Amino acid sequence: MATLAGEKTVQGISATKGKKILEKKDIKQVKKGGSRREKVKKMFLWLLVVIGFLLVTGIIYQFGGSAKDARAYPPPGQMVAIDEKRNLHMVIKGEALEKPTVILEAGIASFSSNWYWVQEDLAADTRVVAYDRAGLGWSDPAPIAHDAYESAADLHKALQAAGINGPYVLAGHSYGGLVMRAFTDLYSDEVVGMVMVDASHPDQWAHMPVSRDGQLNAFTNRLSAWLARLGIVRLFDLGGSVGRGLPAQQEGEMRAVLNRPHSWETSGKTLAIWHKQTRVRINEAADLADRPLVVLSVTDQPVFDEVLTSLQEELPGLSTNSVHYSVEGANHEGLVADRKHALVVAAAIRQVLEAVENGPGPPRAE
Repeated sequence: MATLAGEKTVQGISATKGKKILEKKDIKQVKKGGSRREKVKKMFLWLLVVIGFLLVTGIIYQFGGSAKDARAYPPPGQMVAIDEKRNLHMVIKGEALEKPTVILEAGIASFSSNWYWVQEDLAADTRVVAYDRAGLGWSDPAPIAHDAYESAADLHKALQAAGINGPYVLAGHSYGGLVMRAFTDLYSDEVVGMVMVDASHPDQWAHMPVSRDGQLNAFTNRLSAWLARLGIVRLFDLGGSVGRGLPAQQEGEMRAVLNRPHSWETSGKTLAIWHKQTRVRINEAADLADRPLVVLSVTDQPVFDEVLTSLQEELPGLSTNSVHYSVEGANHEGLVADRKHALVVAAAIRQVLEAVENGPGPPRAE
């Protein structure tokens, strides 16, 4: 019995020692686990510090760059009041002679500076107006997102306020083509001809499922607005391609404006309501009847080539008095920004002016 009791005592001591050893190991493991969590926590905090530093640095960089741009690139035209709170920026060149006034309407995020080559070339012949839609370029923003009809109404108010009456020949690039169609529908007795400069088709997003009816494009532009606020658009020159080919001053104006968030924010809102508002209203509009119409398309379409080419082929059907040209080697932005192609656009506008002057018959090719 003594031996057995002794054995039990030894076993008890051994069990107690083993328990203590296990407890020490558990404590060490807890300490190691806590140490790892502390390290992760510290790394996370340092990451937040770095991100915060980069954000603040980007905002300061953007603020300084915008202030510098504002001094270097003031509005080149005149500010025209369209109501008590808003002004639109207009660049008016040439004189009102016997010919109609030419109105130039830019693309979705673009503005008057993009039309420099075209406007300069036509100004010797007649009065030419390029302007910035609300929230673009140097124009004040609208209180709500504008569809093509609301932008057309703004334009008409600005023309009247500036004392520029019809008749008008309209030229619209990209989304600007939809605004010009809306303008014609609203003020049909003032419009005598049109040039569509690789103009958008109202149904184009419906033919591109990946765009989710244009909402993906709207999101991309709104994201660009946030990137602009943080200086990323400026740092990586993400909007620089739009004005490439213009003279240094106008290219600088394009870059300076697109480095700021407002053009991207405005165009994102415009894209967001395109499918349900602009598209519906444009498709219900009257066609151009027998007004002279020139449709200019490009041959260099990097994406959705077949879809966009097919939609361009529908546009001449808007008028019984139309012609359609493809500009060899031109891409969407370069059609107005590249001087060589821009002069083709100017020539097409002259064709329409001549067709208006000469009476019935399609615009003649030069």
